[in-house]
Amino acid sequence: MCKVVSKADRCRGRLEFAARTRFLYQMDHIFRKLQKHISLLVVSLSVLLTGCGEQENRDEVLLDNEAVNMAYGLTSVSVEDVVLTKQLVVTYTQEKDQEVSFNVGGRRVSKVYVNAGDQVRKGDLLVELATDGLQEQIDELEYRVSRNQKELEYLDSAQKFEEQSTYNSFVYNNPDIKEEDLKKLEDSEEAVSRNYRYKREEISDELEFDRARLTALKSQMSSARITSTMDGVVYRVTDELEGSTSRKDEVVMTIVDNKSGRFVMEEPDFASFFHEGELYNLKIVYSSAVGDYEVTPLDLDSWNEEQYFEIVSGPENDGIDVGTTASIIIELDRRDMVMALPLGAIHYADGKPYVYVLDENDFRQVQWIETGLTGDDRVEIVYGLNAGDKVVY
Repeated sequence: MCKVVSKADRCRGRLEFAARTRFLYQMDHIFRKLQKHISLLVVSLSVLLTGCGEQENRDEVLLDNEAVNMAYGLTSVSVEDVVLTKQLVVTYTQEKDQEVSFNVGGRRVSKVYVNAGDQVRKGDLLVELATDGLQEQIDELEYRVSRNQKELEYLDSAQKFEEQSTYNSFVYNNPDIKEEDLKKLEDSEEAVSRNYRYKREEISDELEFDRARLTALKSQMSSARITSTMDGVVYRVTDELEGSTSRKDEVVMTIVDNKSGRFVMEEPDFASFFHEGELYNLKIVYSSAVGDYEVTPLDLDSWNEEQYFEIVSGPENDGIDVGTTASIIIELDRRDMVMALPLGAIHYADGKPYVYVLDENDFRQVQWIETGLTGDDRVEIVYGLNAGDKVVY
């Protein structure tokens, strides 16, 4: 037989369930507060006991209850080296470079032959300005200069031939030479000489003008075609260079010799940690030259705001790109063979270090300690623990 539950009974059941839930929540809240007060009491007693007999009054230290209740493991106080290091950032730069610029302005950049990152060899054509028929003018002038030079050479023999012909004609036409006839011969020879002198002067003037013009045009052509002066890598090219108008002395491209560079650091506060002739480890993480290298200080006496290093050894590669960053790790301080704990095992309250240890009943207890050097991953323990002691970690 089915039991019929009235609407009132259902409502009464819900109220009872809500009341029980609220009661359990209140009891849980009271329990958590009581647990926290007990923890505070334990810590306060520890502070009082450790401060017994001292003139200084310690402030009550409040510990985080969440930290106390977290899951944990154990570690032992070990005897080992505690080392503090510093990572310093260095940047690769080049010693040799070529800054490409035009020595004329107002001309159109007709062709750019390279892009940033391209490898180039000495003599490779990099960029070219519009010549607008310049080569045709040079070819024409070179022809005229060559022709006039040959004509000058021809005039010498032509003059000698004409002078000889004049003399022969005079002798043939004057079998009985008189004194007045000799005067005519001299006048004829002088006329021939004068005629050829004028021709030489005319051709020489043309040659001088054409040579000067040719030199100027070749200079323009040379300035229009810029080549690399060394083997290297194209480091930078001005955006949208091709088709633009040249500006005199404006650097539009840089070529660097990526095999003759050095690393630069800007850490003057740490310069005293480096010594001439000593090797230091350098690591490149991101670039085409990833790897571990050995470097040594360069020009130590000239160090100021910048410090320099050169590579002594490292992996084989095609060169290090300019701007590549790397790191050098130096040792700032160390303690050899001292008691130590991992960094995560040390806690602090109001700046005072403490650890959790287990008592004979495996309950965690606060143990105040004194620490020495804080290294990269270990902390030196000066007082409060012994080697081999188990510490909550």
